[in-house]
Amino acid sequence: MADSTPIEQWTDEELARQARAGSRRSFEELAHRYKRRLFVYLRTRLGSDQDAEDMVQETFLKLYRNIQNYDSDFRFSTWLYTSANRLAISSFRKRKIAEGRLRAEVRDDSTDRADRMAGDARSACLWDTARTLSGNQFRVLWLRYGEELTVDEIAGALGKNRLAVRVLLHRARMNLMKRLGPASGRAPAAKAAAVRETPLG
Repeated sequence: MADSTPIEQWTDEELARQARAGSRRSFEELAHRYKRRLFVYLRTRLGSDQDAEDMVQETFLKLYRNIQNYDSDFRFSTWLYTSANRLAISSFRKRKIAEGRLRAEVRDDSTDRADRMAGDARSACLWDTARTLSGNQFRVLWLRYGEELTVDEIAGALGKNRLAVRVLLHRARMNLMKRLGPASGRAPAAKAAAVRETPLG
């Protein structure tokens, strides 16, 4: 990468290589690019803005500490989402254990967090509708069409095999089309393509 090229024009992989070589500015540029996108991804899994924000910070801190382990033969986004997914799973398990202990002492009268999220979702925007799908279905759509990862890369990020990802993608697309309904008058293929073309609100 030529020194005269603005850092904003560098690829993610070039930035990661430079960060691995000791460039803090390169890593900060990566964090700037992915902060919002990673927040959206983690929000559906963790259930609250604060939890998602905390996990975004934890993910970038972990990657910064382990930047020497980045393999430049692979896309940076795959490494990022794999790390974020593992941290989210660990956080979820710890939270479930804590919730179990609390419920043993206090009656839990609160509405399920996931139900509240689904009830609040708006159908005006394609991605708003996608967020009402199950966590895994939204995540697989976001990684495929939002981040443009391949099926193999998604499988690695989510810890699933290739067939499981393909099945999950198919179900997610079908469920999204059902929720969008026939009102738009668009063909199924066009609706699926719109997932990639429509930006997040």
